Amino acid sequence: MRVRALAGATCLLFAFTFNATAATITEGFTFTVASDGSNPPVGDHFHSNTGGSFGNPAGKAEVGSFSSEETRGLSEYNLSGLSSATSAFVTFRVFDLGGLFAGTNNFQYIGVIAVDAYNGNNAEDISDFEAVSTGSVGTFNTTPLSVGDLLSSDITDIFNAALANGDVSLGIRLAIADTPNGGAVTFDSFRLTTDDLTSIVPVPAALPLLLAGLVGMGLVARRKTKYTA
Repeated sequence: MRVRALAGATCLLFAFTFNATAATITEGFTFTVASDGSNPPVGDHFHSNTGGSFGNPAGKAEVGSFSSEETRGLSEYNLSGLSSATSAFVTFRVFDLGGLFAGTNNFQYIGVIAVDAYNGNNAEDISDFEAVSTGSVGTFNTTPLSVGDLLSSDITDIFNAALANGDVSLGIRLAIADTPNGGAVTFDSFRLTTDDLTSIVPVPAALPLLLAGLVGMGLVARRKTKYTA
């Protein structure tokens, strides 16, 4: 499976490295909150939760828009019984290059997604949509994404700070950082891991010819599937 690192800039040359030893620290509790269409946006209702809002599956983080609404994906991690780590990464998977509503927002949001942390409570709260950020994780561009891609980003400092503060839960929020286009990207399989699961990273300047040859031989493949809500 091909995976990507969270990155704000688009890289044209990549090398393959896979870390098969990464362990899961804890699983995420994932849901989606949508705004009421106001500006600035305020969370108003769920698009994905354990209650199955609008018939959508639970555990999905829809990031983008639904008409005038903004949707944000959230995942919370129970810190009970956990100890500080030398490395901690938030890792998640691209579920669909579109939103959860066929005929309305089931096409891709093209732009930048910002990832930040907040103080969670291991519950699906609509107010998590606008909860105060406790730290920026980073940003990534949706343009090169494919269904099935994994994205990882280092949150070691944020994770250890939450434990030191005695927080019961660490929340991770994904929100659009560019002008909405009506579309979305949906993610799932959120978890904290001990290692970066990235298998595509920028290559050193000395290797462009090798990578060009691999691409020309068809060794770098993209795959897309379609989900119908």
